[in-house]
Order: sequence, then structure tokens, then C-alpha cells
Amino acid sequence: MSFKQTIISAFAALSLTSVAFASTQSPSPIEIPRISGQITIDAKLDEPQWQNATRVKMNNITRPYDNIPSPVDTEALLMEDGGIFYIAFIAQDPDPSQIRAFLRDRDRSWGDDLVGLKIDSFNDQRTAYRFMVNPLGAQIDGIESEVTKKESDSWDGIWQSAGQINEQGYIVEMALPLRILNFNEDIDVQTWGIELLRMYPREEQLRLSNIHLSRDNNCEICQLATATGFSGAKQGSNLTITPALVVGRTQTLETQDDGTTDWITDDRTEPSLDVRWGITPDILLNATLNPDFSTVETDQARLNINNTFALRFEEKRPFFLDNQDYFDSNYNLVYTRNINAPNYGAKLTGRKEDHSFGLFMTDDKSTNILIPGNRSSSIAEIEGESKAAALRYRYNLNPNITLGWVSTARSAEDYQNQVHAFDARFRLNTNNVFKFQTLYSQTLYPEDLFKQFCNDDSENGCEQPPTEPCTYAECDYNERVLRTQKDDTFSGNAFTAGYYYNDSDWHYRMTYRQNDSDFRADLGFISQVDYAKVEIGGDRKWYAQPGQWWTKLKVYSNWDKTENDAGEFIEEEIEFGVHLDAKYRSHVILGFETKDKVGSRIDASSLAIDDNTDVFDITRYRIRGGIKPLIGLNFNADLSFGDTIDYASNRAGDSTNFTPSIGWNVNRHLELKIKQIYSDLRADGADVFTARLTDLRTTFQFSVQSFVRFSFIYNNTDRNPYNYIYVNPADISAKTRDVSTELLYGYKINPQTVVYLGYSDHHDTELAFADLEQDQRNVFAKFSYAWVK
Repeated sequence: MSFKQTIISAFAALSLTSVAFASTQSPSPIEIPRISGQITIDAKLDEPQWQNATRVKMNNITRPYDNIPSPVDTEALLMEDGGIFYIAFIAQDPDPSQIRAFLRDRDRSWGDDLVGLKIDSFNDQRTAYRFMVNPLGAQIDGIESEVTKKESDSWDGIWQSAGQINEQGYIVEMALPLRILNFNEDIDVQTWGIELLRMYPREEQLRLSNIHLSRDNNCEICQLATATGFSGAKQGSNLTITPALVVGRTQTLETQDDGTTDWITDDRTEPSLDVRWGITPDILLNATLNPDFSTVETDQARLNINNTFALRFEEKRPFFLDNQDYFDSNYNLVYTRNINAPNYGAKLTGRKEDHSFGLFMTDDKSTNILIPGNRSSSIAEIEGESKAAALRYRYNLNPNITLGWVSTARSAEDYQNQVHAFDARFRLNTNNVFKFQTLYSQTLYPEDLFKQFCNDDSENGCEQPPTEPCTYAECDYNERVLRTQKDDTFSGNAFTAGYYYNDSDWHYRMTYRQNDSDFRADLGFISQVDYAKVEIGGDRKWYAQPGQWWTKLKVYSNWDKTENDAGEFIEEEIEFGVHLDAKYRSHVILGFETKDKVGSRIDASSLAIDDNTDVFDITRYRIRGGIKPLIGLNFNADLSFGDTIDYASNRAGDSTNFTPSIGWNVNRHLELKIKQIYSDLRADGADVFTARLTDLRTTFQFSVQSFVRFSFIYNNTDRNPYNYIYVNPADISAKTRDVSTELLYGYKINPQTVVYLGYSDHHDTELAFADLEQDQRNVFAKFSYAWVK
């Protein structure tokens, strides 16, 4: 029996261990009364309609303690008028001076005092909307998925909120238009899953609720209360039209043929149009023409040194973020940052009873694809425009079984990639879940794609393999050449399966993933192929009683082993750790790992692992921690040290990685954040490199709608050119310094009606900081207005 067959047989045996669901007592349904008349969202609650609202207490602590009474009183008031769901929260506080509340941009208020609710508008225990507001009215919204176990704040709805602090605590008032929710309009009286929440951060972060959450049930959405009402509710036309205009000027310093430098100017004026239309209450169309797909904010700074695999960045663009969760699966098959500059885009998402689907199509003025491997990955560029499309379908066979299908496609001249995948999730009982996904891909590369990865001084352009073994620095060939040197269409397969157990005290899992050497998912983010990995892990949890200095202790362990398609060893790892949560919202994680892992290939012209790599014995230690000792102040740090592999020279080394960060709300308007990333590498008794990256961001929030933000990112790297074995010292810069800055003003009436004004620039040098020279500068403005009907 093969390695894969053994794993599948083990999963099958585990899936037969299903036991009956533990019975739980459902909370009483909440009846939402119908009202009429005008309501002003101002957190005053002085309209007479609030006297008829249903009142619900939220005085149960669900975390970190196990359903005990709350030390503070919270009451929610609920009512609706057929088109808007109104919710108000009266949050009592014995000492209002301790309330954590700061003026913040949307989705940035985590850590503040918060109130809000979850809504499962289909009451099928699969997904839930989440709406939260801090005491000053700052909004957070997002979607939670029980199927994928993902929570995301990327979804943005257009709704109203207001908050006001008073002598007794604070009041928050919310108005949720029904048009922003998906629900079954054919039902006369709606029954929705609902949970009312309050986050109460003091020495401990208390999560207060109107329901009890069982630690023995891994599905929180399954335990929501129900709310009934909204008789005859309709979503209306649900049409949003958002025209936008982006204007800007970019100047780049370029070297001319005569050796002089000159600024090259590029002016742009780009109108665009976005349409969001609820064709029916169940089907949503997003369409965009000539969109501004640039992000207005700098990505989080990251170091990419002594790392052989491509980095992944978060999506920020509104068109792709809307209903993004419809495309989720066990594999990241839809990574929309791959799509750089489309002329148009269209997306259709919908849900009807037990069926849900997502479909999108775009073009792209440029085509970048990820070339995966088992020791490295890289980005390749294909000339010309490309088309991209994705289809996701999911069927809820019953409350505990979900089946799904994914298809993706990218195509350009002499290039195409298609992926088709089937997945299933079985919730065996409240503690046990089994899921799997099987995938097939078919790919055609341009005939000369491999030449992008051929060494510049190659005599034959990598047309012929070398006759003698050669290192990466000496060889025309390398893994990326070999992965892209394809004469015709090729196909590949991938498979993953996982069994997961959770109860109040224990969690353990067994997972298996295999991507064969010819599997490609070019619309997704799959950086590794030609590998199979089995993993077994688990943890044990203990909980403190109220009043103790700690709240939760977790001890965890993990083992995994990785081989390539030929069964050759790549890596085996054992990891142990302890995670402690304590007062002042502090945490400490102590970790230890030991592994055997192969390094770079000795002969770069061969994909073989055995007799072509060295196996390194690596032991590393990790310490992570954080604390929030005062209102608006938090410290975090992450330290790891020990053995490592110097991939450039294929040898053993030792390294230290240290990332401290500080966040400080100086007052309700001003926030400072600074993060320092430090990484070094030593080998053969000498330094190889020392890299330091400083990320400073400061925001002054004039109001919930308006802010100005300054970002400063400084990369400071020193290398020892004489401690690189395979590279000529003259080809290595001993010092690299570069600075990126951005000044951004934003005014947001809602997520789509915005004004942005910004300036950014870049400086670099191979000398000292004082020698930095500007080589790029950019001014821009963006205006958009959402017309809602």
C-alpha cells in the first residue's frame, strides 16, 4: 500500500467514528417588532419607537470564562421597519473613564470596547455577517465562515452607526438596511440566527453575549439564538452605482544613453465605474469598467532575504473583496492579487436555499504567474494581455455535509491554465470534522518561458542541459528552468484531506497534502509542488477560575514529514510549545522545533533530491509575547533563534530573527505604530548578512470619516560579500538602503464614497543613510461617489 493510500485509509477509518450529537438547549427565540416612522441614528434613543423595541440582556461571559455572569450590565434593543433593522446597545460601566474608545478608520477598532451582533440570515449554520461598533461610532463589519473556519473584515456594507459615552457607560445605535444582507425573500416571516455581543477589555478581555457557547462544540455559528420577524421583508432594487476618478503624476529617475539621469513624467487621468446590483434577493452582480485597482495604502513591510519562496500579500481592492468568501476552499485557488491591471471585471455571486455559487471574469493588461517548486518558487511574466475566470459552487447536502466544486482559468497567447476541483466537508458531530479536496490541472506554457530564469551569461540560452554537474551560481539550469521547460500541454493532480477533533480540553488533527510536480494553479497562490506532506498535531488546554492572574494555558505539539513525488526525503519536523494567556491582555508563547531538512540542490541542473542535497539538522527556539498594560498602549515581540540553512551557499548557519512592535494611542485622535524587523545570518564563523526593516505609521483621525496617515518604511541591509561561496564578491552590494514614504488624506462617507489625496516617494543608496537619493515620486487623488437606490 502506498504512502497516499495509507493516509486515505486512516482518514476513512476516522470518519466512521461518528457519534451522536451532544444535545444542547437552544435559547428562546427573539421576536423583532415592526415599527414605523423616522429614526435618527445619533445614539440618543429619544424616539418613542424605542419604547416598543424588544429588549435582550447580554450578561453572560463566553470567553475567557465558561458561561458565568458578567460584572457589567448590557442590554440590546431590537426593532425593524420592513427595510431597516435597528439595534441599540445600552452598555453600563462602573468606571466610564476606563472605556477603551478611539476615533478610527473602518475595521481598525479591534481592541476597543465594542458592541454588535452576528447574523446568520439563512439560519443554516454556514456563514454569518458580523457588525461591531465602538463607543465613538467607529464600524467593523465582516463575514465568518463555519465551512472554511475563516473570519474576514474585508467585506464592507453601507450602514449607519453612532456612539456616545455618558456617565453610566455608553450607548451605540445601529441601522442595518436589509438590502446589504442576503436572505430568502420568499419566506413571509424570517428566522435568522443571531448573537448579541459586547467586548469588555480591561485587565482581561471579556466577551459578553446573550447566549451560552459550549466549549465542547467547535461550531459557534451553530449555537446562535434565533430572531423572528421582518414579515414580507424585501431587499428592494439593491442597486449601487459608483463612478470614480483617479488623477496622478508619477516621476521616475532614469539613466539616459549618455550616462546622465533625468526625470521621466507619467501623467494619468482614469475615470471608472463600479456597479453593484442585487438582480434578485439571492443573486448579486458586481461589474466594473476601467477600474482603479491600485491600493491607496502601502502594504505591510516584510523582509525577503534567505527565503526561497514567493511572498503572499493581502487583497485590498473593493471589487474582489465583495463576497470574497464565496470562492474559498481548502486550497487557495483564487488569489486575486495575481490580477494586476484589468480593463473590466464582472462577478456574480448568489445563494438559493442549499446552493451557493460565485463566478467572476476579468482581463489583465499584464500576466504574472507563480512558478512553484519544492525548494523554491518565483514569479514569471508572460507578454500581452490575459483573461481570468473562476467558478465556485457549494451545496449543503444536509446540516452536516457540504459539497463543492471549483474551476479556474487563465489564458493568454501561447499560454493557458485550468484547474478543476471537488471538495467535501463532513461535520460528524459537535467535535469531529473531516474534509478533503481533489484537484486536476492542465497547463500550456509559452515555449520560451524558461529563458526568464536562465543565467544571463548562458551560452546556449538553456536550450541544452549541461554535461557536468553545476551549482546554482555556475549553472544555466535551475529548478525554475526545469519547471517551465515544457514542450506541450501538461497536466497534474493535487489532493488534501484532514481530520479535526475539538472539545473543551483537547484539539488534535491529522492532515495530508500532495501536489504532484505538474500541478499548477496560476490564478491561486500555490507555491509548492512535487511534494507530499503528512502532519499530526494536537494541544491540551486548561482554564483559570475568575480572579486568577492567568486565564488560559495551552500545550501543543506537532509532527510532519515531507517527501517529493519520487518518495525522496525533503523534511521531517517535531515542534513543541506552550501558550499562556494572562492579565493585562498579555500572552507568552514558548516554542521549540527540531527538524531534518534538505538544503539547496548541489547539482542545480537536476530535480533529484537524494544524493543531490545535504540534510541539515536544525534546532530553533521561539519566544513570542504581548501585553496591553494601559489604555491605548500595547507591546508585542517575536524572537526566534538557532540553526538555519544558508540557501545561497547551501551550508549550515545560525540566525536570529527579532520583531518588536509598539502601538500607542496618544489620545482619541492620534495613533502611532512602529515595528522593527531584524534578521541576521552567520555561517563558517562570520556574518553573512544583517537586515533591518523599520515600519512607522502614524494616523491622526479627525473623525470617524476623516484621517491623515503618514507611513515611513526603511530597509537597511548589510552583507559580507566575502562570505558567499558561489557568488563573486564584486556582484554583491555590501550595503543597501532604501526608504519609502507615503502621506495620505482620506475622507469616507461610506466604504465607496471616498476622497483620497496622497503623495509617495522612494529613495535608495548603496552607501550611508545620508547618501539616499530620490528615484521615484508620485502624487495622486481619487474621488468616488456611491449612488444607492
